[in-house]
Amino acid sequence: MSQEFVIGIDGGGTYCRAMLQDINGNILGTGEAGPANIMSNATQALTSIIQASEHAIQKSTVNVALGDIAVAAGLAGANIPQAKSAFLSLPMPFARLEVMSDLHAACLGAHNGQDGAMIICGTGSAGTVYQKGRFADKGGYGLNVGDNASAAWLGQSAIRHTLLAFDNIENRGMLFKRLTSHFDVTDPQTLIQEVSQFTAESYGQLAPIVVESFSQGCESAKKLLEQGGDYLSKLGKALHREAGQALPICFVGGLSNVYRPFLSSDVSSVLCDAAKPAQQGAIDFLKQTN
Repeated sequence: MSQEFVIGIDGGGTYCRAMLQDINGNILGTGEAGPANIMSNATQALTSIIQASEHAIQKSTVNVALGDIAVAAGLAGANIPQAKSAFLSLPMPFARLEVMSDLHAACLGAHNGQDGAMIICGTGSAGTVYQKGRFADKGGYGLNVGDNASAAWLGQSAIRHTLLAFDNIENRGMLFKRLTSHFDVTDPQTLIQEVSQFTAESYGQLAPIVVESFSQGCESAKKLLEQGGDYLSKLGKALHREAGQALPICFVGGLSNVYRPFLSSDVSSVLCDAAKPAQQGAIDFLKQTN
């Protein structure tokens, strides 16, 4: 690699994390910024990547500009070719940029480049298997048609539950009370207006209300988490079938710890901790492409 410094990016639907290293792999600084989903908003994603990178440089002791740095970015939405192409058409301030999906970067980092599987459950959700140098993805289709069990799905499902509770189809329990209090609404029409412009990130911010309701004994919240856990268990089994064996699965994301008790035993029994973060996985991928 011709550049003396490299930045690894882990860009998801809520946060963008950057890690600055020198050519020898020494970590010099880290930084954070906002969402970096190139499918949702490519321009915003680039802004977040630049901000997180600049924060990492500011926290380091080196005097270097973005134009001198190679960037390896694992980004949400990069699994969609059109989204990746549109993102790469934007003017970039870096010396070099390699883009892969955040899922692939996380998987490579988690298993230190070895064969293994990965499930991410944060704002969105997806799974992949890395075997014999190739990835096989499942999920990651976005909230409109997928992202089951994700924070966005959980928040949207809670809104659906609340609307059904207004209609006396679902129970007006703790989840209903917490959500109506959160929005300060007393009728379904007002609630619909409140969420009419919601993005996946907006729905994802409601997920903690579901988790808190469950922790206080809410059966409706428990039912949603059970549905999410059932999907994630099926996803894990599908990854095993893809691999032809029960490879270790690294389960990460903001809701991973929440869902662990709801996973089937055959999936939970093969869960493993990540060896390295997604930023390192992206950097390792960049170095391999030289």
